[in-house]
Amino acid sequence: MKKILLLAFVLALINSVSAQSFKEKIAFGGGLSYGTEIENIGINIRGLYEVTEEIHGLMNLTFFFPKKEDFGVFEYKWNLWELNLDGHYNFKLSDKFSAYGLAGLNISNWRSKWEGDLGYEYYEDTNTAKIGFNIGGGAAYNFTDALSGFGEIKYVISDYDQAVFTFGVLYHL
Repeated sequence: MKKILLLAFVLALINSVSAQSFKEKIAFGGGLSYGTEIENIGINIRGLYEVTEEIHGLMNLTFFFPKKEDFGVFEYKWNLWELNLDGHYNFKLSDKFSAYGLAGLNISNWRSKWEGDLGYEYYEDTNTAKIGFNIGGGAAYNFTDALSGFGEIKYVISDYDQAVFTFGVLYHL
């Protein structure tokens, strides 16, 4: 019984130390993005994990606002969302400022819909996901120990090629 209690205590201690060090390396936040192909802004949410001081892993999701075009008797609507898994290599330029290069994987989903009286013409609605790659860079500025701002540009290489500009803030746990 004593061995089981000792083992449980040691595991709880290791877990609390691991959770504390894990917590200090996580940041969450978001911002606004602009995509050059969809020619619209979107909402970006992201989570960052600091693997080392130089290497960070990042996952972000961007929802671009829907667009539409009116053709008289019918209307074409479309939207795009992107899921990105990126790696950052950071260059610390000062105590508060750093720059980074990024590369990663992109999953883009394009959805389009035709509405209205099309007569004899028929257009099919689409909902298509494509996998691609990201390459780019950015910069971050630490306002406080818990809050930083960032700006980045990346190019998405896929069937939905576009440059994406993103600006936002991160809250460091």
